[in-house]
Amino acid sequence: MQKMNWDDLRFFLAVAREGSLSAAARALRVSQPTVARRIEQLEQQAGQVLFGRDCQGVCLNEAGQAVLRFVEGMEREAEGIDNFLHNAARLPRPTVRIATTFNLANFWLTDKLAGLSHRDSSVRYAVQVGIEKADVQRYCADIAVRMGDPEDETLFGRRVGKVHCGLYASDAYLADRGLPQSPAALAGHRIIGAEGAVENLPQCTALRQLSGSDGCDFCADNTNIQLAAARAGLGIATLPCFVAESEKTLQRILPEDFDIPVDLWVLVNHDLKESGPVRRTYDFILNEALRDSALFKGAAAGPEGTSDGKVVSLSAAQ
Repeated sequence: MQKMNWDDLRFFLAVAREGSLSAAARALRVSQPTVARRIEQLEQQAGQVLFGRDCQGVCLNEAGQAVLRFVEGMEREAEGIDNFLHNAARLPRPTVRIATTFNLANFWLTDKLAGLSHRDSSVRYAVQVGIEKADVQRYCADIAVRMGDPEDETLFGRRVGKVHCGLYASDAYLADRGLPQSPAALAGHRIIGAEGAVENLPQCTALRQLSGSDGCDFCADNTNIQLAAARAGLGIATLPCFVAESEKTLQRILPEDFDIPVDLWVLVNHDLKESGPVRRTYDFILNEALRDSALFKGAAAGPEGTSDGKVVSLSAAQ
């Protein structure tokens, strides 16, 4: 087999994604014969055919599917280099980018970073929020504070405990409708449900199952709006305990019947875990999360909510 021309892989990726030579040519802004020639050249170098042909265009065969996984990995690495160099060159001082959820950022992380920033003003911190997981491997973020499965074995990180979620309603709502004494009693209450990005979070799924209905009286696609709805007396919502218990007008309901723990992870790009500012920030967030394990458990959670401190290398444990 001849040594492969890396630039041919760019044409391979375009054809694999677009499904035809002509569509790939338009995406790459070259002629169709050029694409065909580069694919033929790649297959000759590989010593085997990578695409099959059908009436709708071209499709990857088994060998092509295997090659695609490698080429997509190369694409991620190339994008990572671009993002890393762009971020490093754009700012006069080092920036540590931290990806997390809105609630963790708003009710916990920002206060912690404020203290760290006061001690070391040489580093700039950028917080990115959202349910969708920022791609740490591509250097879109340096550190991630995530709830749930990390879903990436290329990262280095530690499970620092569990964030517990419970049922909450406002004092005004409970004074008007009464406190439910059992899960069955939820059927007579107004439920604040979830849709969109948060619809399938464990606590939202559990509430649908416990209330015995997919219906709800008010829905929102983020927990901040669900919190506001509960505060306004619109019904019963499932919320992270560390968020809801900071609200003086909310009460927890049925803590023994509804206590949903979700793993909390602090993760870092494996290539940056020894970098000065990134490593210092990672260690700081990690220690603060371990220190606040009781906060994340919630006042009514049982002893099973304590941190197991599991360390993963999601490539090599350290």
